[in-house]
Amino acid sequence: MIDHVLVAIDGSEGARRAADFARELATQVGAKLTVLLVLEPIPMVSVGFGDLYGLARRQPTDEELDLLRTALDRAADGFPGEVEKVIEYGPAAETICQVADQREVGLIVVGARGLGTVGRFLIGSVSDRVVHLAKRNVAVVH
Repeated sequence: MIDHVLVAIDGSEGARRAADFARELATQVGAKLTVLLVLEPIPMVSVGFGDLYGLARRQPTDEELDLLRTALDRAADGFPGEVEKVIEYGPAAETICQVADQREVGLIVVGARGLGTVGRFLIGSVSDRVVHLAKRNVAVVH
């Protein structure tokens, strides 16, 4: 039984469709809804010091945070119950799976990016990685 649905959004059209699907499904089955937005760190390599490699995590400005909150609100809009809205930092697919495990969700919903086979091979996609990494059920919305 699905009693908790997590939908990951990123501002894309695929994520919008995923949010629509997740809201509708959660409403129909009476599930809790969590909307997750993951901010990925920017890899930075220090030139000249091969052993120095780190991940930079620039904090969003207040204006950027307002935009992120607006995106979360938009994804939750129309859901009849309370929605948990979460912003996390980290690699997208791994973070989505970790949040799903922590919250013991019954279903992870992600949008398809619309890449062709070659595009998925060359750069991968978050939805593909979530499908392969997740210990929970995953719905990929096209």
